Amino acid sequence: MKTEKPLLNASNMMLATVLVLLLLATVITMGMLTPLVAKLASGVEISLGPQYFNDRAAIPTAVLVLLLSTCMLAGYTARKNITLIVAGSAALTLISAILSPFGNIPMDISVPILAVATITTFHKIARSWNRDHSKTIRGISAHLIHLGILFILLGIVLSSNMKVEDSQVLNTGDMAKFEGQKYEIMLKSMSSQYQGEPYQDKPASSYTTDIDFDIYKNGKYFKTGQVKYITDFKWGQTYTTTYIHRGLTEELFIAPRAIEETKGELDVYMRTVPFINFLWGGMYLMVIGIIALGIIEYRNDSMAPITTSIAGNSGKGTRKQKPGKLEAEERYDELLEKELEERRAMRRKQ
Repeated sequence: MKTEKPLLNASNMMLATVLVLLLLATVITMGMLTPLVAKLASGVEISLGPQYFNDRAAIPTAVLVLLLSTCMLAGYTARKNITLIVAGSAALTLISAILSPFGNIPMDISVPILAVATITTFHKIARSWNRDHSKTIRGISAHLIHLGILFILLGIVLSSNMKVEDSQVLNTGDMAKFEGQKYEIMLKSMSSQYQGEPYQDKPASSYTTDIDFDIYKNGKYFKTGQVKYITDFKWGQTYTTTYIHRGLTEELFIAPRAIEETKGELDVYMRTVPFINFLWGGMYLMVIGIIALGIIEYRNDSMAPITTSIAGNSGKGTRKQKPGKLEAEERYDELLEKELEERRAMRRKQ
């Protein structure tokens, strides 16, 4: 009697993962080619921003993360339990989308799925410990790569949907507050000077204004910073430097938009991005996992035992052979020699 192959198996999960990846690739490719096709067909230039890709890639990405959780659990628990966990994750996501605890639909959908997948990955890392040191490193390294991917996705979702930005105009000595942010800026001074070699009728190739300011966090002094506003005569353009402070839980970004030097007036932009370190941490985890996996594989290849035997009359000095093709060939030769010996014996009796 032929038994039916279960629906939840490695082949089907691999097929589903490949199909979802192809769908994501199709969405991204269409988004990249649409402006080019529109320009060639009608001469109209269009631009598709990040929101276009976010809206269309959200569902396939969520499905991909669910598949990752399923693959992580496969082989470590019963299929029934895997189905319950994945179904529970999907139900939790649906409830979160309805109740909207974060007040943001992308976060309401993404956070539960990513949280379940992260817990599953940590569970798999814990189960990777083995008496064989190389197997332990190999297993943990592979799962560090998975964990890095999840952290990158989590960092993108949280930082892009929780960032707060605002701009203010202030004079020298003034303190500026920014809406929705716990940081304030006090403009200390602005000083300008020419820099570079003389250019045409100008005494130098550029004109630079140094802008010094103090940053206050929750009403208390936090840091001192400086940015530059540069007018380049040679290239006919104006650009600025930026101030970036990366903390444990957030990133602070400050940049000047415009200055009125005669009035001592500055138009400054500030952005606070929470949880951006998940993205950088995910990249580091991926790099560590890839390097560790490469090292262990290289060591295994270079230290593989030689499948030869040093045979003596007493049988001493035989090396332990690695099961494989050479061992099978040697076993075949032994059986063949035994068969030939039996045939010779039969002929002698005749």
